Amino acid sequence: MKKNCSRFLIMLIMAVLCFSLAACTGNPEKDEDGATGSFSSTDLEGNKVTEKIFGEKDVTILNIWGTYCGPCKEEMPDLAKLQEELPDNVQIVGIVLDVQEGDTEMIELAREICEDTKVNYTNILVNDSMYEMLSGIEAIPTTFILDREGKTICDPIVGADVDAYKSAVMEYLE
Repeated sequence: MKKNCSRFLIMLIMAVLCFSLAACTGNPEKDEDGATGSFSSTDLEGNKVTEKIFGEKDVTILNIWGTYCGPCKEEMPDLAKLQEELPDNVQIVGIVLDVQEGDTEMIELAREICEDTKVNYTNILVNDSMYEMLSGIEAIPTTFILDREGKTICDPIVGADVDAYKSAVMEYLE
């Protein structure tokens, strides 16, 4: 039953994303100290990932994408190139919004997309612990620029705009 509820929740989120024409106007949900809430999941390679990933670098470009999203897939080679150009204290992390832990068919699809687009950064799978963090997203791709505490440092960037991600990061680092 819990698995069915989780699938329904993910499908509901996907439906909202597919039919939404409005831009995202909010930040990910925050905990009481203003930081992105805690979560524990796995990446596409099966490694455990928590919110502590944001503390590994001074700045994280958090890109929310989906396997069904053309603009998401189109920007991925540019994100991979950007990852190579960024200073060592900046990282890109992706969250695959329509791929849940344990869904081997969708995980394989996401892996293939990442391989085909030469992605060179961590991509995290969705699970129930991420619901609050992702609940404000109305369209994808949506990208957040986070500090090492997981706090957003600018408004979310909705749509594929790698130049805007880079500008936001460089402005913050100055």
